[in-house]
Amino acid sequence: MNKRHRIIPRLLALLVCLALLLPLPVSAADLYFTSVNDNLLPLTADTMPLWSGGQLYVPYTVFDKDSTGVNLDLYGSYDRSNSTVTIYKLRKILVFDLRAGTCRDDTTGETFSSRAIIRNGRPYVPLNTVCDFFGLSRSYIAISQGYLVRIKSEAAVLSDAKFVDAASELINLRLREYNQSLNPAPVSPGSNAGASTGTDTDTPSVTPNDTADDPNSPDVGTYLAFLCRPGGDLTGILNALDTQGNYALFLMTPQALEENPDLVRRILGTGHSIGLLADGHDLEETRALLEQGNRILEQTAHARTTVVWAPKDQRSALEAEGWVCWNESVSLSPSDTVGANAFASSALRRLEGRTRTTYLTLPGTANTGRVLSALLRQLKANNFVVSIPMETRL
Repeated sequence: MNKRHRIIPRLLALLVCLALLLPLPVSAADLYFTSVNDNLLPLTADTMPLWSGGQLYVPYTVFDKDSTGVNLDLYGSYDRSNSTVTIYKLRKILVFDLRAGTCRDDTTGETFSSRAIIRNGRPYVPLNTVCDFFGLSRSYIAISQGYLVRIKSEAAVLSDAKFVDAASELINLRLREYNQSLNPAPVSPGSNAGASTGTDTDTPSVTPNDTADDPNSPDVGTYLAFLCRPGGDLTGILNALDTQGNYALFLMTPQALEENPDLVRRILGTGHSIGLLADGHDLEETRALLEQGNRILEQTAHARTTVVWAPKDQRSALEAEGWVCWNESVSLSPSDTVGANAFASSALRRLEGRTRTTYLTLPGTANTGRVLSALLRQLKANNFVVSIPMETRL
């Protein structure tokens, strides 16, 4: 009996560790709180942990003593010019190259099968990789308000159960602040909005694009996707997106993924998304293409995707199987002879009068790269807000 009692806690600990390695279903991914040792960090939509390619990611600043005020004996930096994220302490340096999609020990040169990503304009790093490298522990805990990701050094005092209990009121406060940031109370005309109330009401700003479908908002949430087939040219498209600070979805055939491993890593490393372009003659052939595409994507960039462009008559069956199908509102295709400004003006005429979320599809070609900057400027000038494509929003 005593032996059995010793085994049960070990099994429970093993299950907790395995939970960190398993991807969370999108339908269950609601709110993620983050704590470092015994400190609960603020809850904001653009710094929340997220899942990508079966790994849990957190903003690199979570590990930075100067950013959180919590001493993990670590510091972090982001070099935009070189697209690198560095997390370091004395004699230990971990470097993520966003463009190359690599991760290495800068002291020994050892490489790891992990990468950093860009989301909401911020670099995110894989939680397990960083914690393992620097000897930190972590927990992933289901709570009534969502999920708690806890990063711990030896300086942590409270157990997970005691921390959740002690922080319950603060968790609820963080949740109220978060909800207020998404739905700010309207200010009545003539009211003194800036008057002091005697309490601290420093509320986070509204998350970008949350009002895109508000009928009272002039902005129209807009997503861009590029159909990438073999022999295409994505360099001009990526350069235009980087220059304008916009993000897009690249729907790639298995062959295009195989032909362009460096571009695939650049796409993911600079914050864009990749989906699969699978236009089989029947559902069975499309399924085979999807399996092949994810296999190549995993080998190339240690990532997988559930976003797909498929023939319209197959989309319902694929969605029932868990795939997220791209359904364009408007498909645009610039010709060899059209000028960039003329193409942008023509595109805006086709979009005139739209007030709901818009999904634009363009080919992944040099012609698209040539006209894309003008199109992005025209979209912005006419209140079409180009948003980051996410599986939960498509």
